[in-house]
Amino acid sequence: MTETRRALPSLDLLAGVPTPALVVDVDRARQNHRRAVASLAPGQVLRPHFKAHKCTALAHLQLAHGATTVCCQTTWEAVVLARQGVSDIMVTNQVVDPAALAELAEAAGAASVSALVDAPVHLALLEATARRAGVSFGVLVEIEVGMNRCGVGVESDALVELATAIAASDVLRFDGLQSYDGQVTGVIDPVARREASIVSNTLTRRAVERLRAVGIDVPIVAGCATAHLPFVGELDAWTDIQAGSYLLMDTTYGAFPDLDYPGALFCLATVIHRSPERIVLDVGLKHTAVDRGPPTWVGDTTAALQLSDEHTAIAVSPDSPLSIGDRTFLLPSHIDPTINLYPTLWFVDGDRVERHPVDGRMPDRTAPQL
Repeated sequence: MTETRRALPSLDLLAGVPTPALVVDVDRARQNHRRAVASLAPGQVLRPHFKAHKCTALAHLQLAHGATTVCCQTTWEAVVLARQGVSDIMVTNQVVDPAALAELAEAAGAASVSALVDAPVHLALLEATARRAGVSFGVLVEIEVGMNRCGVGVESDALVELATAIAASDVLRFDGLQSYDGQVTGVIDPVARREASIVSNTLTRRAVERLRAVGIDVPIVAGCATAHLPFVGELDAWTDIQAGSYLLMDTTYGAFPDLDYPGALFCLATVIHRSPERIVLDVGLKHTAVDRGPPTWVGDTTAALQLSDEHTAIAVSPDSPLSIGDRTFLLPSHIDPTINLYPTLWFVDGDRVERHPVDGRMPDRTAPQL
C-alpha cells in the first residue's frame, strides 16, 4: 500500500457527506504550510495566493501559522478577504472593469489593498476610483520576465515613468514590483527549473536597480510560486513569495521530484455502476478540471479513466472489492479550477468534519453605482 493510500481521510468520518465532494486533510495542509514558511530566507515573507483555494477558512489557517499577508487574483476575492478581517491584500492583476474597480474600493475601505499596473491607463483608473471612493491604493508595477503575459519590459522607459507617477500621487502608494515568471512553474526537472528561476531573478534584480538609481525605493518585490519553494531562499530579488498550490497540492505538482508537499485535497465520489471490468463514479468533467490531464484514482494510480459530464469510468480487475454504493477518492490534477467548481470544502481535522464555503468564488454581480 502506498503512502497516499495509507494517509487517506477516513471514509467512515465522511459517511454523511454528499458526493461528489472535495475533502481537505487539515493536518496535511498545516504541515505543508509550515514547510513552506520554513523554506524562506531572511527578508522573505510568504504571501499565500488565495486564488488557489478561494476559501477564507484556509486563508485564516495560513495567517495563523506563519503568513502575515495574502494575495489574490480577483477584486471579489479581495472583498471577501477584507470582509473576513484580512488586513493586507494584494490583487495580483490589473483592474479595469468598472465593477471590479468598485470592488477594489470597497476592499480598500476595510484593509490595505494593492493592485498592479503596466500602463498609464491603469494608473488613471486607480486614481479616479480612489478619489471617488475616498480611499487609497498601494500599486505595484508589473514587469515582464519571460511569461509573455502582462508587464512592462525591465529595460523600458515605462518602468521608471510608471513608478515615478505612482510615487507622485496623493491617493496612490508605490509598493514595488510584481515579477511573476509563470513559465518556470511547468518545468519538472529541478536543475532546469532552478536555472530558469535564476534568470528571472537576475532580470528582476535589474528592474529594482534601475528604480533605485533614480531614487525610488522598492519595498516589495512579489512573485514566485510553489515550484520555486525548494530553492526560494537563493532567489534574493523577491521579498513576497506568492505560492498557492503548496497548501493542498495536486497530481501535477506531485510529479515534481523536489516538492515534498503531500496532497491534502481529495475528491470524494460514490460508485454508481459496477461491471467485471470497470466501476463508474458520480463525478465527471463538471466536478474536476482536466486542463492538466485527468484526475488520478487512489485505488490504482495507473488505471485508465474515462470522464464525461457526470461520470468517471475506471478500468478495474474483476477481483476489485468495490461495489455499488461504496466510496472512493480521486486526486485532482489542478486544484485551482477544480475547487472553483464547488461551493463547499469539507475539512477533516482529526475526528472532526467541518463544512466551509468556497466564498471567494465569483458571485452574481450587479452593475456598480458610479
